[in-house]
Amino acid sequence: MRRSEPGRREQLPGRIPLISDTRAGLRAGPRLLSLALAIVGLALVLAADADPHGPTTAIGRAVEAFASVPVSYDPGAAVSDVEAGNFPTIVGTNPKVAFMPASASSELAGGPDAIAEEVAREAALDGTLVVLVGTRLGTWSKDVDDERLAELESDARVAGGGSPAATVEAVVRSVQAEPASGSTPWALLGVALPVLAASAFVLFHRLGRRSPAAA
Repeated sequence: MRRSEPGRREQLPGRIPLISDTRAGLRAGPRLLSLALAIVGLALVLAADADPHGPTTAIGRAVEAFASVPVSYDPGAAVSDVEAGNFPTIVGTNPKVAFMPASASSELAGGPDAIAEEVAREAALDGTLVVLVGTRLGTWSKDVDDERLAELESDARVAGGGSPAATVEAVVRSVQAEPASGSTPWALLGVALPVLAASAFVLFHRLGRRSPAAA
């Protein structure tokens, strides 16, 4: 039997994994802390982006306006107040229209289409929204698909002949004339189709019962 050397502690094999795990945990600690801080930071950034724009911003003013009127006008817009004043009778209730200054593009990245989407989100709009940011046109819609909406925008720019007000009016009238993609009465069809199927089944069943008797 081997004796321990004087002054030297005998190492217990059972304690080695415990020491090793502890050291690994200490090394992993800073990495886990950094990861946790990064996740928290990302969550804060995303939460900040989701916050509504204040009433001092062009986006915020448009959101507030749509709570009561179908047309929002900012004095810094590219169209005059007289031109914008004609639009409530043009648009009726859909699409909504927002005339915004060019400076609104600094409030949100992504251009006029992104601004239109953000205004629609914050104002909880349905239907279609047309925005004019400076002289740049942007649209958002629940009724018209994106590809078709882009075509209507392109046609409106040609029809407008360079006039911002005429361009907006052209796209408004095009949207109004467009059959909405969301207009299919799916709820009604969901009820009607099972009824029709059941009626057809009953009809064929009765015909099948009558056929032997007729023979």
